[in-house]
Amino acid sequence: MKRVVIACGSGIATSTIMDDGVRTFLDTTGIKYTTIQCNILELGNYVEGADVIISSTKLSTDYGVPTIIGTAYITGIGEEELNEKLLEVLSK
Repeated sequence: MKRVVIACGSGIATSTIMDDGVRTFLDTTGIKYTTIQCNILELGNYVEGADVIISSTKLSTDYGVPTIIGTAYITGIGEEELNEKLLEVLSK
C-alpha cells in the first residue's frame, strides 16, 4: 500500500482539495493507497513510511521523500502533468 502525505498551511481546506484530487486520480489507477492530511509544520510527524509528499508550497526541509507541488489540484491547471508525476513516483 502506498502512503501519500498531503500538506498545506493549515492542514484543513487546501489539503482537503488536494486530497480529493489525489483520490480521484489514484482510484483510476488500481494503485492501493492511503492518504494523510496535515499542515506543513506537522510533516515531520507523518513522513516516516511515506512514498510521496504532496504539498501546497515548496518545502524548506528535505524529508528524504519525493515531494510534488500539488496546486494543480486546486487550480485545475496542469493537473494531467501532476497526475503523471504522481504515477511515476508511486510506480517505483
